[in-house]
Amino acid sequence: MEISELEPQIKDTQDELIRHQQKTKQFKEYVQGLFIDVYTQDEFTRRVDAIFNETFKRDNT
Repeated sequence: MEISELEPQIKDTQDELIRHQQKTKQFKEYVQGLFIDVYTQDEFTRRVDAIFNETFKRDNT
C-alpha cells in the first residue's frame, strides 16, 4: 500500500479520535457534576450509565 493511499485513512482516524476525545471530555464533565452523596450507589450508577449512553451511543445508530 502506498503512503498516498494511507493518508485519507489517517485523516479519518484522526478526526474520529478528536470526536472521541471531545465526547470523553463532555462525559467527564457531566459525571463530575453529579454529587455521589445525593444518590444511592444504584441511582448513581444508573445516572452515569444514562449519561454514557447519551454521550457515546447516540451517534452509533
